[in-house]
Order: sequence, then structure tokens, then C-alpha cells
Amino acid sequence: MPKAKPLKKKRKTKKIKRSRPRLGLYLLAGLTTVLIMWALIREPMPAPQDLEKLVVQEITERTAKRETKKKQEKSELAVQEKAPTKVTRRTDTILDEATVAQPPEVKTPAVVKPKTGETELDLVVRGASEKLGVPQNNLRRRKQDNLVQYSIPIDRSQMDLTYANMIFKGEMENAGAKLIKGMDTRSRQTLLFAREGITERYELELRHDSSVYKDSQVQKTITIVVDDFGAIGGKLLDGFFELDKEIVFAIFPEEANSISTMQRATAQGRDTIIHVPMEPIGYPRVNPGKNAILVQHKEDRIEKQLSGFINKMPDCIGINNHMGSLATTDPDVMQVVMNTLKRHDKVFLDSRTTNVSVAYQTAQKSHIRAFRNDLFLDSPNISQSTMEAKINQIIQLANNRQHIIAISHCHNQEKLDYLKSLVNRLKKAGFTLVPLSGIGERNLPEIL
Repeated sequence: MPKAKPLKKKRKTKKIKRSRPRLGLYLLAGLTTVLIMWALIREPMPAPQDLEKLVVQEITERTAKRETKKKQEKSELAVQEKAPTKVTRRTDTILDEATVAQPPEVKTPAVVKPKTGETELDLVVRGASEKLGVPQNNLRRRKQDNLVQYSIPIDRSQMDLTYANMIFKGEMENAGAKLIKGMDTRSRQTLLFAREGITERYELELRHDSSVYKDSQVQKTITIVVDDFGAIGGKLLDGFFELDKEIVFAIFPEEANSISTMQRATAQGRDTIIHVPMEPIGYPRVNPGKNAILVQHKEDRIEKQLSGFINKMPDCIGINNHMGSLATTDPDVMQVVMNTLKRHDKVFLDSRTTNVSVAYQTAQKSHIRAFRNDLFLDSPNISQSTMEAKINQIIQLANNRQHIIAISHCHNQEKLDYLKSLVNRLKKAGFTLVPLSGIGERNLPEIL
């Protein structure tokens, strides 16, 4: 037993000796780490929060780059796949897909070259002329030395010379030409242009000449309504029936010749409307006639009265108001009138006996086919000076609107003669008569 104790001590000593080298290695590694850290912190480093921001920024930028790259790759792939898809759809025989979903094919425009002896500015002049509707065979070109002269006719009914001047000047300047000078007289305007690189100068003479536009002029149309039929008869009525059948008759609903006049007009193919008496300003001193629609009437009475007129005169396509300078300003009264007309499928013509009438607007809101009078032909009288003034007024109106409506009256032979003469004058001025039922059925392009 005493001999075993020393052996245990020796084993313990050896174990201790083996652990010392390992501790030294740990110390050496720790010292090396400290030195490395000291070397690193010699340069200033960002604060922890700044370092975090930099890391986030770097990640964001890299992510954005990856997304951009993916989008570019998808876009390139779509472009590559787009062409074959179009070809496949064009060969499809299903018309609704080919015509509706198929985008229009883009064609490369043909390059137009100047004719022999011409320059690019000649193409500009012809192009601008075509835009303005100038017949190309009426475009006159003449060249003398280094001056090219164009004579260009302009339709007076379509535009003035100043407007045409602006178009040509703009087109020439877009082509690089400069305006050297311009001359303006009462009947024509002349523009002189030059462009660097072109030896010729270009002189454009713009002049009014409507004769070359006879075949292409916009047709001027007018509807004429003659009021107050129903009481007259005999030769006077016969005389009015000799007027163009496009002229419309407005007939009082309860006169001796009301029904017969309507039937005769229908047989002739002429439009008729009921001339409905309505309350004027100044009533009862100013009397609109029997069974007039008054603003004091209740809704059921107005509806019953108007429906009675329509039932008695079923051939009439609608109504217009006789007098009514007060009734046509009352929205409630007009709404009852329009509701009744809508039930009977009739049209409405606002005679416009007052400038503050709400009748036409009420008809439009009620979705009724409606029209407005533009002028009275025989007011204030039927003198020659009045006729001249009315014709001039109609011509002026025709410059700004597609169609004109005018009203006259049938009271006596003098008014019939006046109307005949006025109609002949309008026809010579280029106007075409259109019945009320024909308005809107003609293709009337707007005047510039």
C-alpha cells in the first residue's frame, strides 16, 4: 500500500505539465487577436447606427439592381415574342378578333419626291393647299428666273385670306423657309419666302375665287314655317299651297279650315304642325286666341287640352307656340307640355317669341326632338328694305351654323307675294329648302 501513493502523484504531475503548453497557446492567440483589433481601430470606423444604415443601403441597392435586370430581361423576351404573336393573329380567320383586338399595322409612308425642276418647298405648297381643300388642278405655278410664283384660289365661304395666310406661313416655316415680306390688298395677300440652300424664292399669291369650288361647296339649307293657318281659305289658301312643298304650315287647332288644311297638306306631302295658343305677357289685354294654355292652368288641364289638339289633328308632326311670351318662360308649364308631346311622339318648335324662353331647353331635357326659330321673316313689316335685311341676316347666320329656321305668316296676299320673292332670292343665293322632318337627316359638315 505505501508504494501506490507515489505513483498517483506522478500521474497528477504529468497531467499538469501537459496543460501548460495549451494555456500558452491560448494566451498567444488572445494577444494576436488584440493586436489585430488594435490595428483595425487605428482607422476611424462608422458608428454602429451608421454602419447599420450602410448595410441596409447596400442591400437595397443590390436588390434594386437585381429587379432592374429582371425587368430588362422580361422586356427583351416580350419584344422577341411579340412579332410571332402578331403574325399568328393576322392569319386567324375569326374576324371579330382580327378586326377588334388586332392593332393597326404601321406602314412606312412612301417618300414623295419633287418633280423635275422643283424643290422641297414645292411639296410644302401643294401639301398646305391640299389641307385647305384647294383643288390641285387649280393650283397655278410659274417660274421666272429664280422666282417661283404660285396663284392659290381660296373659297370665300370657307375661310378668309388671313386664315389661309397663317396655314401657308406655318407650313413653310416648319420646312425651314423664312418670310421675307408680305403684301395685303383688299382682294389678295402675297407672301415671299426664301430658304437657305435653295436658290429660288417662293411667292404665294392667295386670292378669293369661289368659282372653282362649285362642286365641293357646303350646301346651305333653311326651313321656313308659315304660321296662322286654319282661318284662311279660298284663293289665298290656294296660293300658299303653290309654294314649295318643303315649306311647313303651322295650323291653329280649332278654326274653320284647320282639319281640311291639314289633310290637304298631308296629301301634298307637306309637313304640318299645330300652332298652339299660349299665354303672352300682357294677357288678357293681349289675346292669344281661344283655348290658349295659360300659366294658371293646372297640370291635368294643360295635358287634356294639348292631347285634345293632337287627337283632332293627328297628321301634324308636332307643335309650335303662338305668342306664349309668358307661358314659354314657365318651367313647370313647359314640362307638362313636353311630357304630353313625348307620350304622343311629337316634335316641338320654339317660336322664340321671347329671348328668355325655357321651352327648347325643357324639350331637350325631356329627350324630345326640338327646334328653335332663328328669325321672323316678315317682322317688323314686309317692305323691300326688310327683305334685304332678312336675306343678309340669313347669309350671315349660314356662316356659323349648319341650318336655319325662319317663320313667316299667311294673313294676306301681300305676305304671300313677299314670301315668294324672298324664297326666290334665297334660292339664287344658294339655299336649299328643307322640311322640318328633314332636319338632321342631311349630312351637313360644319363651316370653318
